[in-house]
Amino acid sequence: MTQTAPAPSLDFSINAAQVESITNDIIAEELAVNDEISALKPEEQTYENIVVRLARMENELAGKAQLVSSLSQISPDADIREASVAAETKYDQFSIDQSMRHDLFTVIQSYISKTDLDTLDAEDARLLRKLERSFIRNGLHLSEEKRDEFKELRKRLSEVCIEFNKNWSRESSTVKFTKEELEGLDDDFLDGLKKEEEDGVTKYILTMKYPDVRPVLKLCKNENTRKVHNTAYESRNQENIALLEEAVKLRRQAAKVLGYKSHAAYVLEVKMAKTVEAVETFLNDLADKLYAPGRKEIERLKELKKVRSIVTEKAERGEEFDGSFNAWDSSYYERILLENEYSVDQEEIKKFFSLETTIQKMLDIYEKVLGLKFVKVSAENATVWHPDVQLFECWDAVEDKSFSGYMYLDLFPRDNKYSHAACFPLQPSYITENGERVAPIAAMVANFTKPTASKPSLLKHDDVVTLFHELGHVMHHLCSRTKYARFHGTSVEGDFVEAPSQMLENWCYDPKSLKYLTSHFETGEPISDEIIERIVKAKNVDAAIQNLRQLFFGIYDMTIHTSEDENLDTTEVYNALREKISLVAAPKGSFGQAAFGHLMGGYDAGYYGYMWSKVFSSDMFFSRFEKDTLSAEAGFSYRKNVLEKGSSRDGMDLLKSFLGREPSSEAFMREDIGVTN
Repeated sequence: MTQTAPAPSLDFSINAAQVESITNDIIAEELAVNDEISALKPEEQTYENIVVRLARMENELAGKAQLVSSLSQISPDADIREASVAAETKYDQFSIDQSMRHDLFTVIQSYISKTDLDTLDAEDARLLRKLERSFIRNGLHLSEEKRDEFKELRKRLSEVCIEFNKNWSRESSTVKFTKEELEGLDDDFLDGLKKEEEDGVTKYILTMKYPDVRPVLKLCKNENTRKVHNTAYESRNQENIALLEEAVKLRRQAAKVLGYKSHAAYVLEVKMAKTVEAVETFLNDLADKLYAPGRKEIERLKELKKVRSIVTEKAERGEEFDGSFNAWDSSYYERILLENEYSVDQEEIKKFFSLETTIQKMLDIYEKVLGLKFVKVSAENATVWHPDVQLFECWDAVEDKSFSGYMYLDLFPRDNKYSHAACFPLQPSYITENGERVAPIAAMVANFTKPTASKPSLLKHDDVVTLFHELGHVMHHLCSRTKYARFHGTSVEGDFVEAPSQMLENWCYDPKSLKYLTSHFETGEPISDEIIERIVKAKNVDAAIQNLRQLFFGIYDMTIHTSEDENLDTTEVYNALREKISLVAAPKGSFGQAAFGHLMGGYDAGYYGYMWSKVFSSDMFFSRFEKDTLSAEAGFSYRKNVLEKGSSRDGMDLLKSFLGREPSSEAFMREDIGVTN
């Protein structure tokens, strides 16, 4: 390849002072443009000095704004994180002020009223329509008194959400156990833990992060250890309860000011679902369908627990079966069920999924299916925010062989880092005035187990699914080709955004792809056909329980965001709905909603979207890829019709273009729910 990739447009080596300086520059430039446009007289209002000016400003500033806000979640430097939080707060407050400018709204509305939008380029017309709608959704059609009230509510809501997320990302509580209390965990896991001496006894220190919590809940034979760790995990971030309840109240008040019945009604107006009624019908219908099979799965796991209490580890400890099945039992007995009845041993399977090899082979699959080429940038040539971070170039391999963008991988846990797995869209792509495309930058941030001196990082199969999913969001960014940054990548409707990534999870259950992905970390041998068959068969084991858990989160989200209760007790609602919907009670005294980050991170009144978009993801995969999962033809069509378009068209239109028909729920009901029409 003779072309050279351009330098990344974002500099991750900036210090705390530069974070503040960049933020001030963004605000100054945006303010100047908005002031100039809002001062235009009717006869001065043109396409060039309104549409072009606004679009150019948004294009050029979007990546810088993403950079300074993202550092709060990924930087290892405490001063930079603090500066990033301050910058995000400052910019959010400024953005709220600007989005409430009546003078700017008046000029844009005036221009739209005398312009035939159908004569404009499709993205130009869409940009103007979106601008007008966003101003109206910000209350600019209201009286000045009501506008001021709405603006103050939004400002306080922004502060509350930032504070919640700061607490959530910096959560650092721990629990301590002796080696005996951690029976069932292997030496590799224990060797990776910090230890301390207490009264001459060695105690292992475990955090509330996934690499610590998941192994304990799946593998630890001591039920009390699982109970203690799970209860602590579900009881973290207590300080966030008041912040969540304030946010729910502020959202309710803001929606009422705008004339909406509820915050959920306001949010859903611009989603695919459109109405609260449509979402509630969808969620409740699924919950009803899954109740009986969920009960059956719970009883099977409970019976397994009863048997173990008589003949195995519980009996050896003299622990009697009390007839209960608890939150800390689910992962443990599900693992035993998979091992006993499906011979699926995750500890054995993970030996075939070393992280580095799996990523490379996963990228090979993306290359083949989507028509891309990835090139790893050497450590000495990559400017990154932490030594663990890797940088890749992405190139088109089918059409013009052009540079597609940069991908960063930040995959291991560290203190004060974002604690889950997600794609961070750092620099959206767009087309400059001279017709050149500014390349996108996206990062996958995750918390997989770190390699040791003697062993690489090994992934359980569900980690592989997570990796495929989040990399799918990255592909959405890298493949996107839009004129404006506003419409780039995953900026699609919130209840469609997960569908492209959910579709790609299906490769993790495709025998041909699994065979290719695997390589034993010691021998290099691929996984056997027999084990692959077991993994595929086990895909829908306890599917009802798992889907009910997702439904619980979605129903809880909709419940608190449609409630009229001014004194809503979010803990009481959370624990009551959890037992009713998921069929398993929360640990006594816990308050899981305090660490339900989605509620304060853009998924408020939108969590249902995970299940909603699953309908579309199943339809896309089973109609176009099931016969040949590595089809370059189907993959390129998917890239062109879905990923490339970003949100420059409605999600439903993208689906129809790719499928060649109206979408259907048939594949979802058959493959994911087990119901045939």
